[in-house]
Amino acid sequence: MSSSKPIALEAHLELDKLSGLAKEILEPLQQGEPLLLDGSGVQSIDGAAIQMLLAAVRAANQKNLPCNWHQPSAALKAAAALLGVTDELLLEATET
Repeated sequence: MSSSKPIALEAHLELDKLSGLAKEILEPLQQGEPLLLDGSGVQSIDGAAIQMLLAAVRAANQKNLPCNWHQPSAALKAAAALLGVTDELLLEATET
């Protein structure tokens, strides 16, 4: 296994940008590598993007792969808190 590089999330995560991000997220999961998400640049995020990130975290957990966040932005954390999924997204436990 090679070391996983962070997947940088776009500034505005909306439904129309998710297919490309989904492909980026699937790659390390399919290779059995840890999932490292860089949320430092997120300025806005919609419900569909939160759902996709939840699915990614769940998939990593099912495969017993680590999922870590690199500097999740205030906007990302606020959206997760508003939807009540901060813990499920592992935002509090894995901030770096």
